[in-house]
Amino acid sequence: MPKFLKKEKFEYVIIFSELYKVFLKNDHKVVLKKILELIKILIKSNKTIILPTFNLNFPKTKKTGFSDKYIMTGYLNSFLIKKLKFKRTIRPMYNYAILGPNAKKLLSLKQKTAWGEDSIIGFLVNNNCLGMGLNIDKTKFNWLAIHYCEEKIGVPYRYYKKFSGKNVNLNKRVHEKMYVRDLKSGLVENGKKLNKKLIKNKKIKSKKIIGLDITYVNLREYSIEAEKFIRKDPYSLVTNEK
Repeated sequence: MPKFLKKEKFEYVIIFSELYKVFLKNDHKVVLKKILELIKILIKSNKTIILPTFNLNFPKTKKTGFSDKYIMTGYLNSFLIKKLKFKRTIRPMYNYAILGPNAKKLLSLKQKTAWGEDSIIGFLVNNNCLGMGLNIDKTKFNWLAIHYCEEKIGVPYRYYKKFSGKNVNLNKRVHEKMYVRDLKSGLVENGKKLNKKLIKNKKIKSKKIIGLDITYVNLREYSIEAEKFIRKDPYSLVTNEK
């Protein structure tokens, strides 16, 4: 386990990445090899690893599946799924690949809504999960836990909507209920104020290893602070895109 992670108490780690600029400046094979080494260290340390394999085109296409063309969260996730024995959840949009000792527990979640208490992100917020970002912008990145907080509190600019379609691999109808943003409101996520506070208080931390900027945060601590923001002002984590 890398020294900077030994101080962190976590059973689960969800990994986000923005590697486009890294791939432009470096040999992508070398970068992927180093990330794979990090993942294998986490596996040996008995951590359960979660990768976002989101298909945000589902509302438009009405189709989903387990192939690369349905993953919109970057090449890294497709690469790792092929290299290691990840298992997939079956929700069509907020789908995840999971590997580790507690994979069955996550795969058995009801996931009545995309970000609710029994969703993947809801479970991770409440169960010793570390959020890890590879080359993300820590000042701007909106960790998915924001949506959990929005749904838990019931912000006025979101409402429930159900999306249905077909999983082509399972050959069956699938659906997902989401607490979607009202597009007419013109509001978009903006967690800059939250991130600034958490960076200042050293809750969001960064380390440069294997040539990558690694940002990490305890999702429970992150969500507690996000809830404080929203309860004080329901519109504190959004901004008007106009």
